[in-house]
Amino acid sequence: MRRVLVTRAREDALRTAEELRRRGFAPLIAPVLEIVATGAPIPAENFDAILATSARAIRYAGEGLAALRGPFFVVGAKTAQALAARGARVEASAPDVAALTELLLSRFAAPSHFLYLAGRDRKDELESFLRSRGHAATIVETYEARAADALGEEAAAALAAEEVDAALHYSARSASIFFALADAAGAPETLRARVAHHALSEDVARVLRAAGCAHVRVAAAPDQASLLAALEAQ
Repeated sequence: MRRVLVTRAREDALRTAEELRRRGFAPLIAPVLEIVATGAPIPAENFDAILATSARAIRYAGEGLAALRGPFFVVGAKTAQALAARGARVEASAPDVAALTELLLSRFAAPSHFLYLAGRDRKDELESFLRSRGHAATIVETYEARAADALGEEAAAALAAEEVDAALHYSARSASIFFALADAAGAPETLRARVAHHALSEDVARVLRAAGCAHVRVAAAPDQASLLAALEAQ
């Protein structure tokens, strides 16, 4: 049975591990990030709309979320579900940020004021769009992904014994942190020479190649289903 290293934050890694077992793999959880709430307050103001691109931004928002009246424009079904769980109604949900910007373009022709609930480490795509259209954005970072201090003992031991066959990588940042922690733990060169490293996107793959990985595979689409499909095709 192939052993697969899962480098996601623990909550997500546990769900991925369950799916890997169902597909006949032996998962090895090695979280390199810890998701924590920032405690940042949500302003008691009126906004033309509230934006969120991840369910975590909602789950880690404080009590101030209850006072927001919307409308909410979000990315992803999970984000919409997280809002529904907190009693809020979603005006519209888009499949990705690009689709969200198209939606906002059609709904808000005049400069508007948005509240953007976000993570501390994020891409600038949505904010760049808002600036380019003359909108104002109040950004509240409700959570952050902190780098782990070390690899877990089980993962470090498996790497040392050369018992890892593949690794799943979900972001460029987490891939960089993983190799820093693996090197600090004294992982052998086989981690780069023999292990198959599966990347969620080309951005992640670039980090893996720069780290010297010989076997890098990129998911056909930036989602877990495609990532696991690539793993099964290995």
